[in-house]
Amino acid sequence: MTASTWRVLGKANMSTYHFGLIGFGKWARQAYAPVLSEMSDVKVVAVAARSSATCTLARETFGADLTTFNDYRDLLAKPSIDALMIALPNAMHAQVLQDVAQSEKHVFFEPPMAEDAATAERLLRVFAESKYIVQADLELRYLPVMQAVSRQISSGQLGQPHMAKVRLWCNWGYRGGPWLDEVQGQSLFLWLGCWYLDVLDCIFSTTPTNACVVGGYASNGTLMDHGWASLTYPGHRIGQFEFNLTATQETEIELLLACQDGEIHADLRSGVCRWRNHSRDWQSERQPASEPVFGFEGMREAVHDFVHAIRSGKPPRANLAVIHRVQQAAQLCADAERARL
Repeated sequence: MTASTWRVLGKANMSTYHFGLIGFGKWARQAYAPVLSEMSDVKVVAVAARSSATCTLARETFGADLTTFNDYRDLLAKPSIDALMIALPNAMHAQVLQDVAQSEKHVFFEPPMAEDAATAERLLRVFAESKYIVQADLELRYLPVMQAVSRQISSGQLGQPHMAKVRLWCNWGYRGGPWLDEVQGQSLFLWLGCWYLDVLDCIFSTTPTNACVVGGYASNGTLMDHGWASLTYPGHRIGQFEFNLTATQETEIELLLACQDGEIHADLRSGVCRWRNHSRDWQSERQPASEPVFGFEGMREAVHDFVHAIRSGKPPRANLAVIHRVQQAAQLCADAERARL
């Protein structure tokens, strides 16, 4: 879909939803703001950011009538705000989400919920009691090509998948990423892995029972920047997340599936999905995402699903059950990495 098509979709309900953003760094500015500005029934009315310079930039982005706060808790106290979008460093997630859970607002946040299992479980229990929409930004789940993969599986012609592999090769950490200082001491699987482990969750829709990690540390300090996480799922199914942040090439994200009676290959960036049964005749279709926001396919679809969920009251695709499973998968991998050190 084009950006103009999304604008038409945004006019389905003429009620205006007042949004507040917590954090206005590069991700919020370049991934959230462009999509929100397309939607006629959404108005960003408040931003919480620590620095005066960032608050000024927010007013330049959304207009002089924007209310800005240096303390996000002051923003949470505003009853006129209907929904929140949160983009903060991982170390801040748990405390902010704990405060947000008491705010009686819809929530869109970047995973993980927390950097340890006990805190994440506690937050999940709190949000499970909420009547408000809670959605994680797991944008790969929203790719049209992932829907094409699901249709092929649901058709039954290839049988059920018993092995899946998601592959990420990129240059984000080539000779050290710009986020190098921020990620020291963090697990790759909690910092970045949630999005790709979610692709495996789209296939198996259950929590893995075991994880084994092999990898190395080439140029990003204590952050594992290349390797594999192999996961075991109930029913003797297996999944793998292969990653290399130190490639010199542009980003590649692929999904490979082995099914009982065939296989599926999907390029998550181009939207090309190929499948074949044991006759070895490949068939294909192309289901590209809308124009990428900030270079990340699926962001526009994910944000629109959040607003649709608010309008309809129906859970989003990246709902609490998904968040729970993905958090557990990431924690299993992080624990496996820690055990091998």
